[in-house]
Amino acid sequence: MRFLVLLVGLLASASLSIAQPPKRILYFSHTAAFRHGSINAARDVLRGLDPARLAITASEDLSIITTEQLRSFDAVFFYTSGELALSTQQKQDLLDYVRNGGGFAGTHSATDTLYSWPEYGELIGGYFNGHPWTQNVRIDVEDPDHPITRGLPSSFPLREEVYQFRAFDRRKTRVLLTLDTRTVNLRADGVNRSDGDFALAWVHRYGRGRVFYTALGHFDEVFRDTHVQRMLRQGLEWITGMTDGDSTPRGGESVPEITSVTEAAQFSQQGLLAPGSWVTLFGRGLTSGSTWTAPLGTSRLVGTSVLLNGTPLDLIYASPGQVNVLMPNQLPAQPTLTVRSGIINSATREGKAVAVTPGIFAMTTSPGAATLWCTGLGELDANGNTRLRPVVTYNGVGVEVLYSGISPGFAGLYQVNVRRPETPQLSTSIRLEIGEASTSLRLP
Repeated sequence: MRFLVLLVGLLASASLSIAQPPKRILYFSHTAAFRHGSINAARDVLRGLDPARLAITASEDLSIITTEQLRSFDAVFFYTSGELALSTQQKQDLLDYVRNGGGFAGTHSATDTLYSWPEYGELIGGYFNGHPWTQNVRIDVEDPDHPITRGLPSSFPLREEVYQFRAFDRRKTRVLLTLDTRTVNLRADGVNRSDGDFALAWVHRYGRGRVFYTALGHFDEVFRDTHVQRMLRQGLEWITGMTDGDSTPRGGESVPEITSVTEAAQFSQQGLLAPGSWVTLFGRGLTSGSTWTAPLGTSRLVGTSVLLNGTPLDLIYASPGQVNVLMPNQLPAQPTLTVRSGIINSATREGKAVAVTPGIFAMTTSPGAATLWCTGLGELDANGNTRLRPVVTYNGVGVEVLYSGISPGFAGLYQVNVRRPETPQLSTSIRLEIGEASTSLRLP
């Protein structure tokens, strides 16, 4: 009996250690119009992503698109262009292949393909409609929760020929990447979209099959970019069922709602906006579902942007219920805020421009001194000092302010250094007055 139990255990262990066969992917690059020079680079990169798990077969032979031949593959990856000379039966075979569970992916000019076959546009998710920019841009990750974009930063730079699309609908696809429109001229010749929505990667389901498309890929170096390679590898894993992730469309219908606006430290200055301050917007549906914290300087975070009188602000945090943004150093006389999630704008929220909106994030101490970390202390002089001098009381006693100004390297974060009394206290009460406003903080 012991021998039988041991044998069963060994066999079970051995079965777990047997390597799974690699997923078989057809890289199809037949060209019937403009041929991109990066086709070979794309092929080589795909082959090198994970050879033990992703086996790439390259072909440009149209005869491979048949039911019989497609059975040999777990997914098909198009880098094509023009009106491919597929027969009616071949077109049906491709659609049936995906509907019955085959994976389908495309890159760059795969949307510049088969315009005369509307069902192909539905399969891939849209059609190429010009490329108004070929330059260095920034790519925003709109959906960091999807396994295809997992591990990517909130945004990354890339030199690319940027596509725009027609017959593309957010209500039918889940957008993964978008263009940071601050890095391009939206009035350039050839810009055909008036809604500012430049999606650059998306997914959806087609029957039982999974579809992934990315507009990236014009240059060889795009495929050598580590972020693009991560996305491609994870994209192939997703369309072949190696990973799972929701492809439900987001960001195309629900209207974001701003319920309140306040300084970001203590949430005590309702509706007031000071130059150079961090502001928190509370509400509902402020993002399409994701939450992310990102380095300062991102105008679009998880598909959401905040507009001050129509101008995008810098975001550092976004969730469905809260967004944190940085006010510019110069505010309009009548400021208004709008949240744009996907392509849907919230109702405009009016604010009031004031000199200061003091809020204390935290206090740190050292022997004989304390530092208050604040927001909303207003305009700065040429040396980074606040133009208005704060008055600070420490447990009811006025203390000397040693420095009041911007914290070096941190936009919107002020520090106020004070001389701290040496007398120990069981608790600490801090009051900061600046201009016509004040705030207090009590620490245990």
